[in-house]
Amino acid sequence: MTTTTPNQHPLSDVLEDKITNETYGLFPTPISKFSLHNHTELKTQILNWMGDSEILPKSGRESITHNVVQVGKTNALLNDLPDVANAFTHAIAQHNDNSMHYDCSLAVNESYLELANQDAIYAPHEVSNCLYHSIYLINFDEKSHSYYKFRKCIGSNHYPIMQINSKQLTQYNMTEATFSMKEGDIITFPSNLTFGFDSNPSNERITLSANIVPA
Repeated sequence: MTTTTPNQHPLSDVLEDKITNETYGLFPTPISKFSLHNHTELKTQILNWMGDSEILPKSGRESITHNVVQVGKTNALLNDLPDVANAFTHAIAQHNDNSMHYDCSLAVNESYLELANQDAIYAPHEVSNCLYHSIYLINFDEKSHSYYKFRKCIGSNHYPIMQINSKQLTQYNMTEATFSMKEGDIITFPSNLTFGFDSNPSNERITLSANIVPA
């Protein structure tokens, strides 16, 4: 005979033992950070290359940037510096092997070196016509240069149906996030992920960006 306490259903005393509570994080977004062990050598090559290159009057990205200029022609740096190109190729392959496992060879379709000075802004945006986007932090001071921020991909015109304050931030309710990054890192992520950076506190933030496509 089962005994119950007042106001308790005869079966409720075993209900907790019958329920398993699990929460799943479906469809995570992979972002890879690949740290180059030979960054010092590559940085020297790149800075020397910059000294022989001109600042372009227009990059085609003026609508989403402020105080950001392109140094050298598109794809010129990777064509001129094979060591840098090889580092990119290796980092991209590592990202694909650790995430999407696309069954194809990958190649850089478009690359450009950018110099961001004080108060520079890169508005939140996505990159079209490619699988991945990669960014090499060439000259980057963790204390005085802006970090990239990433925004949650929203796939529905009806999101959010309701906006309610959360008691604490979790991987499920945050809409913008960043992570630790340092000079010498190559960051690779899906090209449809929204990213950018806020007002840059100081000069000479140098990055190399590349759009990755099937070879």
